[in-house]
Amino acid sequence: MSDHQLNKYGKIMFVFCGGGCKAVIQAVAAAELVNAGLNPTHIISSSAGTCNALAFVENPGVVGAAKALRIWEDYITSPEAIYEVHPFVQEKLSRLLGVVPQAIHGLGPSGSVLHDLKKAVKFLPLVISFGLRMPFRVAGRTVSFIFRLMDTFASQHKSFRRLVQAPEIQEAFDEMDKYFEFKRMKAFLDPFPLLSKLGELIDLQKVLASPITWHILTERYEDGSTVVFSNKDSDITMEGGEDARSRKAKHSLFFSRIRASMALYPLFEMVELDGYRYLDADLANPLPVEEAFSFGCDSVFVFLNVPNKSVRVEPHPLRDLVELNFRLRLNERYIHHRIKNAQAKAKERGVNLFVIRPEEIPPGLGLLEIDSKAIQLVKQQVPQRMKEYLANLDAHNLRYAPPIP
Repeated sequence: MSDHQLNKYGKIMFVFCGGGCKAVIQAVAAAELVNAGLNPTHIISSSAGTCNALAFVENPGVVGAAKALRIWEDYITSPEAIYEVHPFVQEKLSRLLGVVPQAIHGLGPSGSVLHDLKKAVKFLPLVISFGLRMPFRVAGRTVSFIFRLMDTFASQHKSFRRLVQAPEIQEAFDEMDKYFEFKRMKAFLDPFPLLSKLGELIDLQKVLASPITWHILTERYEDGSTVVFSNKDSDITMEGGEDARSRKAKHSLFFSRIRASMALYPLFEMVELDGYRYLDADLANPLPVEEAFSFGCDSVFVFLNVPNKSVRVEPHPLRDLVELNFRLRLNERYIHHRIKNAQAKAKERGVNLFVIRPEEIPPGLGLLEIDSKAIQLVKQQVPQRMKEYLANLDAHNLRYAPPIP
């Protein structure tokens, strides 16, 4: 694009939404925009989008775009590179398997029920996230809401909690907890492999000093509100003459906020900061419309990892019951309404709005499912589609398009 064409887009914001391993599509699409000269001055991110944003913010321009994709190609190539089973769960599993009678040996496909059970539990999180035909984000929002609801009804006189607090029920829970200690279990998975690799690859000092203003979205568990942290927050600003300990403390605080944005609860543990618990904002706010239009940018590019499908929007009681268990159906419908809201704000405020989303998700890409073949397929398909998109960019500007029905 010529400088004249680029200038009309003014200050540009990239909105990196979540989607687990499907965010590799987002990384490739955003890189094509940067390669065409559309460089963001602001980035908003949550969940897996925060993983992508790190590289774009650290090295603005084509260098950062290439690094974001290289992280996927070289390091995020399998579920094992993202998470491990949480140590607490591993401990309880070992104790559970240790009390299984020896009589069961010789049973099962492998000749040992113990061995088969260990394998099954190892892949239990994948079975939960991929086998169920229920939108995972909706499930996450439901879990978060129910927990907050139970905290709200803390009084003994509320009927909602009366049954749970009955002496017989509490006694049964206490007996189970003596062995399993469920109250201590904070998550099923530990994202240590991914977080440690990002810590090695990303220079946080460069991220803090970046000319790009980065807004990191999290959800505060206690009240469900969306909280926005930034690489320009005053409490992490580096001042001249600071010693190494002070710099390390600020880097640690900033990385904790990054972790909070990626804390996909209840799979991953929430992050505690200043007496509050924070989790992945993408669970409850998968398209942050209000935040995207609050920073005065002239153009907003939203990178969604939800396929561009036709969605039946109007409610229908009988079909709704069937579609409740249809993969991503509820999430697609919610995203549809959020895009309508974004278009309305773009028209009202005179902001250029582009929503970039895949036509389909290649096999081998899911919430926590990824393989190198899927990454190579994305690298082959997405650049060509983005080149066609950029060749007629104005045609995709929702600011001028007819209102979404």
